[in-house]
Amino acid sequence: MKLFPTNNLVSVINVSNYNSSLAWYQKWLGEPNEIPMDGVAEWRIADNAWLQLSEGESAGNSTVVIGVDDVSDCRNKLIAVGIETGEIVDWDVVLVCDLTDLEGNTISLVQMKE
Repeated sequence: MKLFPTNNLVSVINVSNYNSSLAWYQKWLGEPNEIPMDGVAEWRIADNAWLQLSEGESAGNSTVVIGVDDVSDCRNKLIAVGIETGEIVDWDVVLVCDLTDLEGNTISLVQMKE
């Protein structure tokens, strides 16, 4: 049991070239929902989940997992806008497709299997 209730999640991806990375993420996430300060952009991924792009020193060391309804459809749409992805891997309970941003951060798109 959790020690206390939680109500929100923000996954932070650090990048060294904010402007190039911002353009890459906008290809598939659209315009950020928030730009709270210079060098930071935030997208609302789900009701209480955010993805934050932040200019920082530890670029290329992040991994973010995003749940999707149809990983194959997502992969096709990413490829259509010029974003390279890995193949879809079947891990028995989930289907996973990984992509890597311009800084080497990994984004895993995950579809639960029924």
